Amino acid sequence: MIKILNLNFYVIYYFIFYYSYNISCLVINVKNQNGGIVKETISANITDDTITLELQLLDSTLITQHIDFTKEVQIVQVLLLGEEERGQKPYQILCFVNHIHANEFISPDAMAKLRQKNPGTVRVAEDNKGVFNVTIDMKIKLKDSIHISQHVGSLCSEAPDTTFTSKVDIDKWAAVPGMYLGNLLQTVEYINYKIPKSNLKLCRDTGKVWSHCLCTMEVSIPWYPCALKFCKDHIGKKSTAVESYRCGIQTCTKTMNFMYSVKHKQHCLSIE
Repeated sequence: MIKILNLNFYVIYYFIFYYSYNISCLVINVKNQNGGIVKETISANITDDTITLELQLLDSTLITQHIDFTKEVQIVQVLLLGEEERGQKPYQILCFVNHIHANEFISPDAMAKLRQKNPGTVRVAEDNKGVFNVTIDMKIKLKDSIHISQHVGSLCSEAPDTTFTSKVDIDKWAAVPGMYLGNLLQTVEYINYKIPKSNLKLCRDTGKVWSHCLCTMEVSIPWYPCALKFCKDHIGKKSTAVESYRCGIQTCTKTMNFMYSVKHKQHCLSIE
């Protein structure tokens, strides 16, 4: 009996140690562009080489930004609450899957070492990266999405018809070691409603509910650690040699404006 208890203790200890060492979580209060205060949760998984950032907007919209560093893949999941009195579903999910360079966010290993000294402090990003316009022209077939990243299928399982990417991103991933253009092309299909995008109006400028139009989804990440800061110091009091050491993080904010065509205006969802 004692041996069994000891074994269970070591199993539990190993699980706690493994989880705390490989997965870390940071919860912070940040000020968004409109001056409102939102709570962000950023978790790093060293084993999977991933970082996940989650935040809930003031209108209850849920944003999840998931970065797969190995595959150079960013998944932005948007969960919008529906208006049931208008016959809408309780919620709807959209996923935007795009290429991201590994140096646009600090690594999971560096993220795991961050500690929150003053949990109540409201953070403001130091650097505004501006607005990134992303033109979407492809839908991802979830059953084949593992060719892009194993995380697409799990994060976007409830968005089989609204998981998007672009041909530009497909071509960028084809240059990533271990990813192949043939497999990537099997994963996607073009969004094509027979009308050239150049002739499309923005959905917000279209009065007809059944019109084919260009939908925009603007997603802002108000605060994220985008780089490490390094300071320099002399090795010794009398030495002229200088060494660099890590002394903090650079924080950024950015906005992604996803643009994609929809068959009818009523299919265009947006963050209020």
